[in-house]
Parts: sequence; C-alpha cells; structure tokens
Amino acid sequence: GHPLCKDPKNPRNGTGGPNPNSPFEIPGQGPAKRDGSGSIKDEHTAKISNEPGTLSMANAGPNSGGSQFFVNTVHNSFLDWFDKSTESQHPVFGKVTTGMDVVKAIEGVATDQNDNPKQPVQMIKVSVKA
Repeated sequence: GHPLCKDPKNPRNGTGGPNPNSPFEIPGQGPAKRDGSGSIKDEHTAKISNEPGTLSMANAGPNSGGSQFFVNTVHNSFLDWFDKSTESQHPVFGKVTTGMDVVKAIEGVATDQNDNPKQPVQMIKVSVKA
C-alpha cells in the first residue's frame, strides 16, 4: 500500500499506491493483500536517495519488500532508508534513464477517488539494463 501506511486495516493498504491525488510518485501494482508470503530480506546497501526518476521498493517495515514499487516524480528524501530521522525506509534499486516524458505523462493521468486511473495505463515495453 501507501509507503507510509502502518495500519493494516487502512483501505489503501495493499494497493501499491499513494493517497488519492498524491503528486509525488507513480506506483507500480503488486498483490492486493499482505499475507506474509513473498517478502524479501532487506539487502540493499547503496545510499541512493529517492530523487526524481528513481525506482524504489515499497514496504511495510524491515524485511517486508515484495512486488510493490514506485517511481519518484519529485525528490522524496524522507523515504530514504538511510535517513534515520524517519520511519520510512524505501531503498532505490533503479532509475529511469530515458522516457521521463512518459513518467510525467503517467503522473498527469486522471484518477478516481481510490487513486486508480480512470483510463487504464499499460506498460507495453520496459528495458532493464545492468
């Protein structure tokens, strides 16, 4: 759910998305429930900040990363895992190197009251480079 959601009964929990009309990120979609399966151990050690265009892992606390991710559209340093002044700890594991115009277009898509796009947004092709 929302990167800052700590309440398992929150209606946003498990959606992979931020609060409705949140301007700071574009979420990826993951499973609609948290049942304790599929999470991974925290292993990322690079201190890369949640800057615009970075791909970051959503989680609910230590060792709870899974298939939920988001693309930062502004600098969200409060989400940095190495910033001990906040409980939010979302490690960056990628960056959009070409196509930020597409990210900005997705950011501008109209959403409903549950922050779901009114018209489907589909990724047709994504290239991953090491």
